[in-house]
Amino acid sequence: MRTKILIAAFSFGALFSDWVQILLDAQDQFFAILLVVLLDAFFGIAKAFKMGNFETKKTFKAVFMLVGFWFLLATVLTIEKGFPFASFLSEAILLPILIFQLISTLKNMQLLGLINNKVLMRILQNIDKHKEAS
Repeated sequence: MRTKILIAAFSFGALFSDWVQILLDAQDQFFAILLVVLLDAFFGIAKAFKMGNFETKKTFKAVFMLVGFWFLLATVLTIEKGFPFASFLSEAILLPILIFQLISTLKNMQLLGLINNKVLMRILQNIDKHKEAS
């Protein structure tokens, strides 16, 4: 029984240490996700205060999104490690998500009056049209 526990503990340690190394190698990607989500949350909260419709429940959405994006990145990195030919997954899956988060940040900044750019307004109007069509 003791031998089985030792083998299981060493196996778990070997697998876990490899996974931790994968995550540490991608710390810049985790940090980028953190910054984009925090930036969007900050300007979203500022917009909610300005409009007078601040809700704590909506504020915690940023925490859930951050944890969800981190789990998604961890899963994708694990798949990339297991299947080297899938090395494009982290860019293909997470880059569009981050771009939409940045667009949301720009929209919140524009609604706060921090950005007054006609091109940005046109882009945001086109995005809103596509969102309404869906």
